[in-house]
Amino acid sequence: MPVESCGNGLWRIGDGECMYRSEESANRAYRAYLAQEEDEDEYMDKKEETYNDYPEAATNNAKRALKYKEENGSSCGTPVGWTRARQLANREKISRDTIARMASFKRHQQNKDVPYDEGCGGIMWDAWGGDAGIEWAIRKLDQIDNKKSMIYVYKNQSLEVKDVDAKQGIVSGYFSAFGMVDSDGDIMMPGAFKRSIQDWGPDAKGRIKHLLNHDPSKPLGKIMELKEDNYGLFYRSQVGKHQLGQDFVKMVESGLISEHSIGFRTLREQKNDSANEIHEVMLFEGSSLTAWGANEHTPMLGIKSIKNIDEIKEQIRNFEKFIRNSDVTDETIELCLIKVRQLAQAVEQMSSTKATVEEPKQQKGEERVDVSSLISIINKI
Repeated sequence: MPVESCGNGLWRIGDGECMYRSEESANRAYRAYLAQEEDEDEYMDKKEETYNDYPEAATNNAKRALKYKEENGSSCGTPVGWTRARQLANREKISRDTIARMASFKRHQQNKDVPYDEGCGGIMWDAWGGDAGIEWAIRKLDQIDNKKSMIYVYKNQSLEVKDVDAKQGIVSGYFSAFGMVDSDGDIMMPGAFKRSIQDWGPDAKGRIKHLLNHDPSKPLGKIMELKEDNYGLFYRSQVGKHQLGQDFVKMVESGLISEHSIGFRTLREQKNDSANEIHEVMLFEGSSLTAWGANEHTPMLGIKSIKNIDEIKEQIRNFEKFIRNSDVTDETIELCLIKVRQLAQAVEQMSSTKATVEEPKQQKGEERVDVSSLISIINKI
């Protein structure tokens, strides 16, 4: 999966998001991904994946075939075929190999509507789940095999840091929340992270990382606690004493970190009328975000939660104050500038959607802020 230029100064991995600011950082991230595949194979092989999310109609078809065989006897099929029928009838979990057999079960397709007492076509078709079971198996097999070739995806939410102990360098918050439908129509369900925490969490091998902006070259610290609660995926991290970690703590103290995200691969999901429920994922990392996709031209994730332009201007003031008074690195300042430009873009978007924008009455002693001028000031700083 090659590293590609996005044409706007950013880079991406394959068809992924344009989020890397140099070819070198994109290559580092890709190398980290390739190394992670070995960990993933270990994760997947530790317990062979099995599935029982086949439709109820497949179960009913298998039950009908088994009942006929019990009541009338039949020499159709093989012991293996009838074993699969019992698995479907009892809604047992079946392996990828079994699903592959179902997906390729074509021998009796042309005779699948033959009455049971006139031939083997119908009874064996139903024993393997019938139309519902075979169609499910074809879709499921494609879904299972495609997962191995996909680089992991991200889910971002506007979740601020919950608490920070600057002296100890410990931060806590939520990487993800349950029950919230995102822009893709997905909803993370309780239990989705259980296996990853058990196998890779801080009490196991400690392989789930806390990163900045999903960049493997920018670890923030070591996750000390990772758990599911009623709200979502809670974390507590010991931030490193390196410059990036110290900059991060300062941004947290100043209230500038307002988004979190997870890097994961979906293992089990279920679609319904209102959303796609994600029931199990393979969790690789949790990230604290300084900017949406590290791209000033990308819309802000939390823009809908901002009620008016004054709220955005207040955020810009906070960044301006942070930049003036902080001793963080130039790279961190540049990330803050990206966020400021996003905020400015949000002001422009919100202004353009209104015929007229009512400016609030200026209070005595209050400085009226012009966004363009403020950005110019920040750039000079």
